[in-house]
Amino acid sequence: MRSLNRPLFIVMLGAFAAQTTEYLPIGLLPQVGRGLGVSDSDVGMLVTGYAWLAAVTAIPMTLATKRMNRRTLFLRLLAVIAIANLLAALSHGYAMLAAMRIVTALTHGVFWSVLASFATRLAPEMPPRRALAWAFGGISLAVVAGVPLATAIGQAAGWRMAFGVFGILAACLSLVGARGLPSVASQHRDSNSELPRGNAPLYGAALVTALIIAAHFCAYTYIVSLLLNVAVVPDAHVPLFLFVFGMAGAVGTGMSGWLGVKPAAMALTAALCLVGNQALMMLAARVPGVAWLNMIVWGSAISMLIVGLQGWVLELAPHQADSASALYVAAFNTGIGGGAWIGGIALAAGGDRFVLPVGVMLGLIACLCFSLPSIVGRRTSAKLAGIEPRRIESVNRPSPPE
Repeated sequence: MRSLNRPLFIVMLGAFAAQTTEYLPIGLLPQVGRGLGVSDSDVGMLVTGYAWLAAVTAIPMTLATKRMNRRTLFLRLLAVIAIANLLAALSHGYAMLAAMRIVTALTHGVFWSVLASFATRLAPEMPPRRALAWAFGGISLAVVAGVPLATAIGQAAGWRMAFGVFGILAACLSLVGARGLPSVASQHRDSNSELPRGNAPLYGAALVTALIIAAHFCAYTYIVSLLLNVAVVPDAHVPLFLFVFGMAGAVGTGMSGWLGVKPAAMALTAALCLVGNQALMMLAARVPGVAWLNMIVWGSAISMLIVGLQGWVLELAPHQADSASALYVAAFNTGIGGGAWIGGIALAAGGDRFVLPVGVMLGLIACLCFSLPSIVGRRTSAKLAGIEPRRIESVNRPSPPE
């Protein structure tokens, strides 16, 4: 492996450990519920509450750590994830497990906020979208391998062992990163240490992110139920469908690093594919072969969407990368929590078939909002173009004689 890619590979594995940690209760839901004597909804709150807390704390935690060396911060976050997972494995009650999830949620927002700029600075000669594809490949790896592996460990040796294994993995990656990652100084002396102000297109992109991710998670949270009850997939085949989804996501992440298109254009294209795919699943999932196509399109589209949205945010605030990414992470996790909540309401109100139409409507609204950042940006530029000449004229105009 070339030296240029080795640090990015370590970062990708760190992202894999962090993202799998977020998803751990999903694959271990029955075991955790039985082991601690709590309901499935209580276990589900370990994921939903995690997302909401990460959304709320992403910006303040990123600003609070703005002066830290990026390598040091990355390694310390991995260490915290390791300790929290190991302590979660020792939990003998729901309260302690929930407390450890709170600790890991506090690391989540800042982890993903600094990851994008950290990855691009580790490989300055690599196109940013390719460095992002490397780093965010950890998300696809978590879906393809992390969650199934955790589920398999949980079924074979108990849910505590699954938490323990990923705690040890995070600890090992922290040690490997201490030797394999170069020092990357904080840029706190520049403007990127502050929360972006007056950057209306950036806030428009954050709104789009929250909406389109909500559209995705409105359905994805209940993907197993949709496969069983809408697509009528046999119970035994569900893991294979989820594996295809994850593999398609890995391919989509890889493709996003090599496509020579603007991040905003890639994100919009992926969003349209996502919405169209949900509409197809709603209308024709029982047609032979359509469910397989749904998984392929859905998995690849969401992966390309994630990379495209992150790249778009970095383009809109190139000198405020970390704080802009914190805003993106807050919007992203708001979409996760909001989408799961809205999907739950739809599921309770009209059953599985009502979830997909709600997701499609959210997605269409998001796609319509994609034009907001460019519209606001043009208006801002026009306003500045009209104001700046008058300001210059007033400076150059000679003062009247006294």
